[in-house]
Amino acid sequence: MPQPFIATCPAKVNLALSIGPPIAAGVSAGMHPIASWMAAVDFGDDLRIDRLADEPSRFDLTVASDGPRPTPIDWPLEKDLCFRAVALLSEHVDRPLPVALSLVKRVPTGAGLGGGSSDAAFTLVGVNAVHHLSLDDATLIQLAGRLGSDVAFFIGVARAVVTGHAHGFTSAIVTGLGDGIEPVPTAAPIDLVLIFPPFGCPTGPVYRAFDQASTAESLAGHPQTARVRELAMRTPLPADGPFNDLAQPACAVAPDLGPLMTKLRESLQVPIHVTGSGSTLFVVATDAANAKVLARQARDVTGLPTLATRTL
Repeated sequence: MPQPFIATCPAKVNLALSIGPPIAAGVSAGMHPIASWMAAVDFGDDLRIDRLADEPSRFDLTVASDGPRPTPIDWPLEKDLCFRAVALLSEHVDRPLPVALSLVKRVPTGAGLGGGSSDAAFTLVGVNAVHHLSLDDATLIQLAGRLGSDVAFFIGVARAVVTGHAHGFTSAIVTGLGDGIEPVPTAAPIDLVLIFPPFGCPTGPVYRAFDQASTAESLAGHPQTARVRELAMRTPLPADGPFNDLAQPACAVAPDLGPLMTKLRESLQVPIHVTGSGSTLFVVATDAANAKVLARQARDVTGLPTLATRTL
């Protein structure tokens, strides 16, 4: 029997995120160039891909009961990024690539953690492996860009996870529309606490709120790539180092997010950050023991699910 592809698809945290003004014209009109320091974390979805012979592909998508905020899978299969990744590879090689794909989702949707993008990237890598397509990473990254702006980053993460860090990366400066990727060597894992609000932040409305609040003057010099690179070089990462241009727009879209951040900041006496377009909040801890203490305190103060984790 052919060997299945089995992996945990990790979430990511934006340790820095700077947004540029929307592109004015062309096929990318309306999209925002970014500069972001992304880091994969030790928390994710479980994926298994088995190669099939001549039968149609099967997809089994479920939600883990032990996830921090179980989110129903309420979208059509054709919209799922794993399904689309298989279809995209089949189109690229011009033949069916039947698989039995099982995904157990633990990363909440609308959380700013890139769960769907990670699943898509690992599906590209997994189907490439089980069907022995021998597509190189450059090709997979090019295909990934058609699925979402974060998917290309996760191709490198998938390669690192699959090879035990012999290849790929788990931390990178991501620029442009997700197509510029500069791996960041990290001296040691960064301990974090994730806090999961009981709501998500849809990316589209958050970016629209960003546009409404921005002016040409406020976006001058954005995205701030040099500032992002400078932060990524700091070791250890200071608790007040992370920044995110989408934090305030996320609070505008989800009015309960700002008061929650204030409550946590005053209770824990540490800086509170937003990852991606929200809604997940995070804290930079000094070490694993400190992360566990802060996770317990945040849970006690808010009654919300929390997770002490670290970058990979």
